[in-house]
Amino acid sequence: MNYAAYVTNVTEQLREAGFLPEAAPPELAGQLAVVLSRREQWGRLSIALPGRLNVNEAAEQEELAHACAAWLRAGRGEDNWQMILLFPFDRRVAEEEAEAVAALGERDTEGTWGLIPWCADLEVGLLDQHRGFPPVDPQIAQILTEVPEEPAARGAGRPAAPPRAMPQARRRMGDFPATRVILALTIAYYLWTVLMGGGISRLISGPDGIALVLWGANFSLLTLAEQTQQWRLVSHLFVHGGALHLAFNMWALWQVGRYIEAIYGSARMVFIYIVAGVAGGIASVALRPGLVISVGASGAILGLMGALIYFATTVRNRRVDWQGLLAPVAINLVFGMVNGQVDNYAHVGGLLGGLLAGFVAGVPGERSGWRRFGVPALGIVVGLLVTGVVPLRHISTLLP
Repeated sequence: MNYAAYVTNVTEQLREAGFLPEAAPPELAGQLAVVLSRREQWGRLSIALPGRLNVNEAAEQEELAHACAAWLRAGRGEDNWQMILLFPFDRRVAEEEAEAVAALGERDTEGTWGLIPWCADLEVGLLDQHRGFPPVDPQIAQILTEVPEEPAARGAGRPAAPPRAMPQARRRMGDFPATRVILALTIAYYLWTVLMGGGISRLISGPDGIALVLWGANFSLLTLAEQTQQWRLVSHLFVHGGALHLAFNMWALWQVGRYIEAIYGSARMVFIYIVAGVAGGIASVALRPGLVISVGASGAILGLMGALIYFATTVRNRRVDWQGLLAPVAINLVFGMVNGQVDNYAHVGGLLGGLLAGFVAGVPGERSGWRRFGVPALGIVVGLLVTGVVPLRHISTLLP
């Protein structure tokens, strides 16, 4: 990312919003790229950007924060002076890292000055949520997360690039390429079911019905049986009825999954995917008429979209690049409306399950309090359902 272009873009837009450049003291020369201030009803609000992108070292972050706090203490005069010190990154910011940056904030006991450190993930346009004093115009948050287009990407009629996956080299410990792993496992499992259900000659048409049931399809007669096979609520996500079915779902997973993974993180993305898939599977066996077979990852993928909808409606002043995300989901829904073989109950159940999982997992800024216990609690409930410890066979009374 071109950091100089980003700083210029932020400066120009903040000046249009009434901010004026401010000279930093000599001891901060070179450490800050720009400082802009605006008079508010309560005093003066400043926004400062560091001299470079990706200030990773904790000691460097702490040194800069202390120097800015000292400037506020010494230079405020009679003003109420609050400063937002933004640390921009062109990668996903780990939750622990964002919390460490926020902990660098300083203010006096009377609230006459304060330093508010924020992290900005410019990869997905995500900024730490700010609550309390000073009030910050949502327009400012929008400006701080806008990245100017690269020159090569400009041009009339040229669509914006799709959401990018987080670069592998920049992943934190505990992260893993969840979207890629799920995609690879699903493709590998399809090839296995093809070989076991008719051989390579069925690579395009897909395995026959017997093979689908044998290798994990969601089939109410077995999922809800006395000797419960509720593990099918998960296994059916990896079973597909044909090459076209697989290709479409993997395209949708690749588009939506990478974006969700960048926002929620790898572990939470898997959590949302599984919860949504199980919710879609339960809706299918409970509400779909007849003893029909349900296979495919589309319910879980719609669940990822549900989590993205929760993110977009919760963090209202953050940019979401919907291009490249809506197409696979919209086509999936439209195809389901005109094709009676598509399991729309699983789609709707997965979407609602994804909304629930996104709410429980929380977006950055919400991942404290009850959510620290909510994620493992919901995970345990899903685990009990999948293993059959909590039987679902009585749900068959809901079937026509």
